[in-house]
Amino acid sequence: MWSRRDLLRAAGVGVAASIVGDLGCRAPTAPVAPARELDPALRPALRDALAVLATRLTEPVVFARVRRRIRAAVDLLERDVADDTAALVVLAGRGADGVWREHAIDRVEPALVQAAAQALIATAPAGGGAAVIPGPVGDLAPRVGTDPATLALADWRDRLDELAARAASGGNSRVVYRAAYAVTDDETRWVVSAAGDHRERRVRSRVGAVAIAWHGSAPVAGAVEVAGAFGPDTARLTTAALTAINEEALALTTPGAFTAQPDATVVLAPAVAATLIARVGPMADGPVTIVDDPGELADGAGYGSFAVDDLGRPTAGRRDGWLRRDREGRGVAAFANLVVAPGAVAELTAATGAAAFLIDGVADVGGRGDQLALRATRVRRLERGRLTGHAWRDVELRGSARALLAATTAIGAAPVTVAQRDDDVPQAVVTPGLVSRAALVPSRGAA
Repeated sequence: MWSRRDLLRAAGVGVAASIVGDLGCRAPTAPVAPARELDPALRPALRDALAVLATRLTEPVVFARVRRRIRAAVDLLERDVADDTAALVVLAGRGADGVWREHAIDRVEPALVQAAAQALIATAPAGGGAAVIPGPVGDLAPRVGTDPATLALADWRDRLDELAARAASGGNSRVVYRAAYAVTDDETRWVVSAAGDHRERRVRSRVGAVAIAWHGSAPVAGAVEVAGAFGPDTARLTTAALTAINEEALALTTPGAFTAQPDATVVLAPAVAATLIARVGPMADGPVTIVDDPGELADGAGYGSFAVDDLGRPTAGRRDGWLRRDREGRGVAAFANLVVAPGAVAELTAATGAAAFLIDGVADVGGRGDQLALRATRVRRLERGRLTGHAWRDVELRGSARALLAATTAIGAAPVTVAQRDDDVPQAVVTPGLVSRAALVPSRGAA
């Protein structure tokens, strides 16, 4: 018996599997009023905790994060809205013995923050410390078109119902399963140190849909997702894009096995290019320049952007990753937005020459380090820039991510934000499509 999660993963839609796969597995969240403001006593408590740390530690810093995640999903049978809030406070500093010490808690009540500060200095050797006054107060909260804090959960259900209705309008009875989802993280973080008292709020969303049809004994999916630093604006997923995924699910594949192409011209859709770029990181040499840009990018593209890192250091001008905290409070050096400047090619298929292959999605990806094996959702053959109607599912792109980017011959004109991860440390890649050369081989199963 197929579960939703099994069906989505078998169809090569891992993102949707992680978001809608547990529909019906939890008690529905009752409609409630919009969320209230955070405890106004938290910020003074963080400043007081810094003063406690400074009695025994040098370089003291107090970091706090409150992340509210609203996940709404609807499929043929059910609809679900989940509203969860997670908190984290990390207190840190260097003792007289030179050892860096940290203490993390998952609560933000002022009394617990004070207790955590006392617990941290209790483990530090005597001596050290210094008079520390928190730096200047700063607040940053970019505008959000649709603020999730103003919506009740019933509003989320209404938005998903409308999205699902638009998704269903372009299909037929051969589409056996479809789902739509929206996930929004409303995150506020504070960093208090001698450098400053910084408070920053970010809202980021992923809105997507999937349609699945059976072809023989295998499910085939069409999927689409938009991501960025915007609120739960489901209208960003257009009706045209929703219609296209129904067509993708219904499209037939070419009979027979794919013939290996050891050195093929390939058109990489933005989601495919983003997978390569995430493996490589910032790169200044070669035809593709990749910068780690935490800044305010156009149209809400700054998915993972914050003005300071989790030690309070400005991220502007730093392109080698900076400290972020995962859900347990551990430090991770990570990029926020890997950005590729757009090129001048409006229609990439026209830049391919006589024969090429369009790689239009990622079903699975494996490999270590720079080497990857990327199983495509579908590979289509092009002749002189036009689709021939030949398409295959079980095909892998294999090789070095850096070498594939170095072999780029054309860069698209329209960048797309592709969310790479958001459970712990939010990251995204902002890239147009690319034309390169790669080895394509029949898939050996999950990469």
